[in-house]
Amino acid sequence: MTGDFENEWEEDRELVERFENSLKSNLDLYFEEEELENIIRYYFDQQKFIKALKASEHALEKFPFSIEIRLLKANCLIFNDELEEGLEILENINNLSPNNEDIVLAYANAMMMAGSGKEAIQMLEDFMPMSEDKAEVHYLLGNLYRTENNTEKAIYHYKECVKIRINHEDALFQLAMITEEEGSFNEILNFYQEFIDQDPYSAGAWYNLGVVYNRLGRFEDAIKAYDYALIIDDSFSSAYFNLGNAYMNTQQYDLALEAYQNTINCEGANAENCCYLGAAYEKLDQIDMAFKYFKKSAKLDPEYDDAWFGLGMCMLKKEKYFEAIHYFRKAIKLTDENPNYWVGLADAEYQLGNLQASAEAYEEAINLEPGILETYVNLSIIYFDQNRFEETIDVIKEGIEELPEEAELYYRIVVYFLKTGKYKEAFNYLENALTLDFEKHVILYELMPEIKKQKAIFKIISQYREGSGPSAVQ
Repeated sequence: MTGDFENEWEEDRELVERFENSLKSNLDLYFEEEELENIIRYYFDQQKFIKALKASEHALEKFPFSIEIRLLKANCLIFNDELEEGLEILENINNLSPNNEDIVLAYANAMMMAGSGKEAIQMLEDFMPMSEDKAEVHYLLGNLYRTENNTEKAIYHYKECVKIRINHEDALFQLAMITEEEGSFNEILNFYQEFIDQDPYSAGAWYNLGVVYNRLGRFEDAIKAYDYALIIDDSFSSAYFNLGNAYMNTQQYDLALEAYQNTINCEGANAENCCYLGAAYEKLDQIDMAFKYFKKSAKLDPEYDDAWFGLGMCMLKKEKYFEAIHYFRKAIKLTDENPNYWVGLADAEYQLGNLQASAEAYEEAINLEPGILETYVNLSIIYFDQNRFEETIDVIKEGIEELPEEAELYYRIVVYFLKTGKYKEAFNYLENALTLDFEKHVILYELMPEIKKQKAIFKIISQYREGSGPSAVQ
């Protein structure tokens, strides 16, 4: 099965290359209608929606009456934010080919995006008795009811979808999301447990149960559920993959490695599973193997940003900072809204002494996701090294606002206040730090060894050590 899929994918890629070469060379090569459909779908699957749209327009010049190509063009327009034109095509072909399931589903989805959810619901409810793929109709109805804030009906349709197709991952994901939002954990768990009671040998039911446990953070329970699914079906690639994720969450990296390798054995190598395998090797400090699989991931899909980030992390650990910056920048070019990419870049720039570039990258990370301890700590160090004392204190204060329970930030601001001669402020923050986590006061000695000679500071620390706390401080 995996081999067939890989062969089909390779054939499509070769077909696309022939199509692109013909356009570049202005050669009017002949392509069958089905070949052009495959080319459009290939671009669509790769999320290259502009190329997919151009290919659909080219295809319609050759086959202007093709309903299938017009449907593909409508979907391309919608994903290129040209909703109105896409809707117009869908309405037209729906009239030409009524009760065509692919058109009805696409039309309903587009209507939902256009804010006409009630009309789309009515259309699908009317179409349901005629539909062949009732699971997909139920799934779309679930989505529509969610947009209408009718959670009860959304849950009903997602459940109906799963009853028909137990491994419908999108419906499963939506049920898990609702479970999290509504706190209806027991209801969803009972739903999957009913499946298992009816058929204890349903790999899909055990897998779904594992997914819910995973969403709840009950990783050990998830691992057991995935294991049961794999005992029943040892070729269940999604179960291996999710099992790997659960092992990563419980820091069992050697077992995660095995699970990801089994995923690849079942479904063949792709950008995602190679990247996750690389991440497991990285956690085990097998950096050369990690690099190998991150590189393979990037080769399979050059636009898979996580792979480039992984390559950057490998180079960072090998202290090859120029190479690390190169890979981090490639990841950021693809996705500039991931704070971890900016933190990686900042770390590499810092190691090369590029303090300004490092500070700018940390600032970007904080803007994207306030609340990462490392960003506040490292940025404050850079500011302090540059004698930007006010900014040093400001960034730690910002960190304390976001992370009020992180004692390290309080101890650091104590040091910064002391070094700038602001003793009163230092004493105030020191009391807060000692109250939060007395044991971490050793940070003071690491950052400022001479602090042991400051009697006032030492007295406060001693009073907290004796348990008398702030009441003893005059």
